[in-house]
Amino acid sequence: MDSYDQVSLSSLIGPDRVHKDYYIDPEIFKLEIDRIFSKSWLLVGHESQVPNPGDYVTLTLLDQPMLMSRHRDGSIHVMFNRCSHRGARVCTKPSGKALRFECPYHGWAFHTNGNHAGVPYPERYADGFIKGGDFDLARPPKQELYRGFVFVAFDSEVCDLDSFLGPMRDHIDNMVDRSPLGELEAPAGMFRYRFAANWKIQLENLNDLYHPMFTHASTTAEDGTQFRRQGAEGDEAGKVKLLEKHSSLNMQWEEQVIAGHAHGHTYMQRFPMDRENQGPVYERYKRSMVDAYGGDAEAKMMVHHHNSIFFPHWSIQYMTQHIRIMNPISVDCTENIIIPLKLKGAPEEMWKSALRSNNNSHSPSGMVMADDMDAWVRCQEGMQANGHDWIVFARSVGEESIDNEGSFEGLGTSEANARHQHKAWLHYMCGTVQGV
Repeated sequence: MDSYDQVSLSSLIGPDRVHKDYYIDPEIFKLEIDRIFSKSWLLVGHESQVPNPGDYVTLTLLDQPMLMSRHRDGSIHVMFNRCSHRGARVCTKPSGKALRFECPYHGWAFHTNGNHAGVPYPERYADGFIKGGDFDLARPPKQELYRGFVFVAFDSEVCDLDSFLGPMRDHIDNMVDRSPLGELEAPAGMFRYRFAANWKIQLENLNDLYHPMFTHASTTAEDGTQFRRQGAEGDEAGKVKLLEKHSSLNMQWEEQVIAGHAHGHTYMQRFPMDRENQGPVYERYKRSMVDAYGGDAEAKMMVHHHNSIFFPHWSIQYMTQHIRIMNPISVDCTENIIIPLKLKGAPEEMWKSALRSNNNSHSPSGMVMADDMDAWVRCQEGMQANGHDWIVFARSVGEESIDNEGSFEGLGTSEANARHQHKAWLHYMCGTVQGV
């Protein structure tokens, strides 16, 4: 674990390429968990996943079994899903409802805020042992809630959430403000699946505009029909379209703005070929926004971005209205959690359209996700081969503008977003990230 120092870590990152060990070395992966993920604010999920007292969901965050629940006073609590007695997982289902949590091994019980509730047959313990012991479910050192999104940090010294998000906080606001009620909810559950590739390969892909016309040819080619089949019957239903009816987007990619900020966050702006929404459902949505926000309605309805990537492990996808949590399991395994989000107060037809879009595109067998996962696994497998040791990110190198605050801006099929992530990775791994 100590074989990588700042010099050897720096040798993995070039100005236009990275060494393949960046993706395939298990020692690097272990260092990433300690130096990147444990030093960042991580997204657990959305508070609406546990809408009522006693509701809970379980997940793995990094290599840690976690539990998020809503207590009887309405508060949200995130805890390690580990009994303080013998270490067994307390909750074994993906989600559920409980008056209290009871470990299936010896029956130790916990309130839904994690506080220890008692043990069966306490007489055989020494006087005061149970009441005087610290047997609550352990909690991450930091937990914050921002506009319904639940975050934790595993290091008490991590900067405050507002500083970590920086300008990316506006991207969360943009998503939430599109609701007439100023709230999101996740009433449809989630997709949860794993693929055999390193977590960074997916992260680089999300704002990569160089791959869609090849990886997603069935969608983006001149005769592509996938996205054109979406939308409510006879109505746009508030759905942002990827393509004009008879157009190919290949060359239009170069007009797309890609950019990023400090801590490795990146984003791409709304597709330049997107057409304005229309139709009776959208008009109802528009009226509800005007009723809620008056003269600010049009600005709040505007979709500014396509993807917003919050380094190191989650994203907002505005077109299909979902968040994606990308959880590193091992050096060659990543878990995706896709949570569709409903704009509270918007017409129900819009929500149904968003659900169809998520099913079509981001389910494990969806037309977009299946394409991408195949490519990511091919990359992970191919990097094991002898021959070239370097992975190239030289497209439009040096063309992006970079400021003194850690932000950059580029265009189209530039690989600047990946290079930005590589720089952030190196700062984290060497302990030189500012403000974290």
